[in-house]
Amino acid sequence: MTLQGNFLHAAFANTLYLGSRSVDLKGKFLFCWPYNWEDTVNWETIQMLIRTVTDWAQTRLSATTAERVQSHVVFAFYHCPSTWRHTCSEDPKLYDKLVLYSKIMHLYYEIDDTTEEEEGNAHHAPYVKSVGAMVTKILQYDFKTQEELKGDKLYRSITQISKPAGSLMELLHDCAMNLKEHFGVTKHLGQYFSRQSGYIYSMQSWCGVNNQQHYLNPYTQYHLRQFTGGICALQEIVFLLEGIHVPRSVRDNPFWARCLEVAGFLPTRVNDIISVEKEWKQVKQFGKAVDNVVFHYMDATNCTFEQAVTRGLGEHNLALKEFHDFLKFSKNSPELLDELTDEEKDIFTRSTSIMAEYVSCGIQGQLLMRRYNSGLELTFESCTVYGLGPRV
Repeated sequence: MTLQGNFLHAAFANTLYLGSRSVDLKGKFLFCWPYNWEDTVNWETIQMLIRTVTDWAQTRLSATTAERVQSHVVFAFYHCPSTWRHTCSEDPKLYDKLVLYSKIMHLYYEIDDTTEEEEGNAHHAPYVKSVGAMVTKILQYDFKTQEELKGDKLYRSITQISKPAGSLMELLHDCAMNLKEHFGVTKHLGQYFSRQSGYIYSMQSWCGVNNQQHYLNPYTQYHLRQFTGGICALQEIVFLLEGIHVPRSVRDNPFWARCLEVAGFLPTRVNDIISVEKEWKQVKQFGKAVDNVVFHYMDATNCTFEQAVTRGLGEHNLALKEFHDFLKFSKNSPELLDELTDEEKDIFTRSTSIMAEYVSCGIQGQLLMRRYNSGLELTFESCTVYGLGPRV
């Protein structure tokens, strides 16, 4: 589906039943460039990746199943440069990138599940802080061997609460060594990736709160989700694997920083909508809050489920429109980057192109994930949008 000049709505409607209660999950995603919908799904390559990641994960966690790995591989497959998807079967170097990226994606999901399990417990805040700090240390190459890793006090404190988390840290160490030895990523080059990866977990606690009450403040929720959603960290690993090393001078550019922020927001907001049925059932089953903006809005404003979905979708659509408009505008407005050198301008262009590619097929990918099993079917319809303003 070619969308270079088209603005569409991707409409959906579904009724969710929870016991005797039913709600309507319906709305319209704005769907415009850089969003895209690919006509075919390369299941052959996806299945190869699932087998590779599953076999590898089973070396430390024998209970790992291909069923569980599937969603993580699919998310990775549809949140990466399109050349990885389309040519990795013909290019071993690209396939190696996709394998490492899929392994890291699997680990980040699994580690996140261990932190969710501790939600509401008194030790939740110190646990997520320890997990975040350990992730950063591993990716900064602080441990030369697995033995050094296991001897660290953070590792011991983590495994006292969750033994599987310790095995996941060992697997992450394997990924870190791969990144260092096969892709030439030094400690200095990987500093943003390592820090952002740690923040996925450490920022799950705010001022010691362990029950997500801080998310009822929408400003706090928006800010923290930029970290806990993990997308900014995952874009950083894609930059590294693509050989794009973004210097501080580019990161300080306000347009670049805003692009990274919006590109981090879009997949997490899509996730809030697509995962909402699974997470609602999770809330009812375990009685624990989940980090989903739909539930936060319902709790904070006493609005209905349908009203919360509409609000969440509206914010997604405004963000996508902003992202679309800026990327289009920046191509023809070199004066935006006058403060940068020619080399920095090239890095700006290449890295923002990666951001656009990263989010382009996100809706399609998340709908294919068994983890959410949303069953949503999209209907594409034309729509009208207006300039740089908020009307969509």
